[in-house]
Amino acid sequence: MYLYWRINNDLNAMGERIVFHDPRFIRCFGQWMRKNSYSLALAEGWFDLDFSVSLN
Repeated sequence: MYLYWRINNDLNAMGERIVFHDPRFIRCFGQWMRKNSYSLALAEGWFDLDFSVSLN
């Protein structure tokens, strides 16, 4: 599913849109996106993790 997500992002960057028609694929892709939502948000740069050392 990661491959399809990357293709979709690359097409979005070019202003294109991909439409999936297979209901089984749409369901599985949605489940995969929900399962990996945190990792996808990190990949998109929506979260900035700061692993700096705290002296407290």
